[in-house]
Amino acid sequence: MTLEELDQRFPNGLDDADITSILVDYEQCAATFHLNLRSNSPDSSDRDVYSPAILRMTGLYYLSVEPPDLEHLDRLSRRKVTVDGSSEDPNTFPQFNEIKSRLTSNSFCCRFFVHDWNSFIHVGAADAELRLVGC
Repeated sequence: MTLEELDQRFPNGLDDADITSILVDYEQCAATFHLNLRSNSPDSSDRDVYSPAILRMTGLYYLSVEPPDLEHLDRLSRRKVTVDGSSEDPNTFPQFNEIKSRLTSNSFCCRFFVHDWNSFIHVGAADAELRLVGC
């Protein structure tokens, strides 16, 4: 499944998700993100209730973490980072068109905008799976 397909299955998708950890397993070509997701509908009175989730991407082609911009360095002491997940944008990631043409047709490229850093985490993978913890 692509990240875009996963994003549509959850009420808030990956908007304002909190990443608490990232594990990259190069030997298995996989990345695991531990997240807290807004799990209720945006129209709900408790829309800001978060639930723990695990996002696992397999068939990992790349994972690139941009450094924070200089004005956001003081925020690095936080225990989590807040992100919005979306499709990759060729206008802001110039290598995207060349990279995407070399990946298998069912793979995906995505990015997480890290609010706390004013920068991005870029990922290319063949498959993704998202599960709520405890459900």
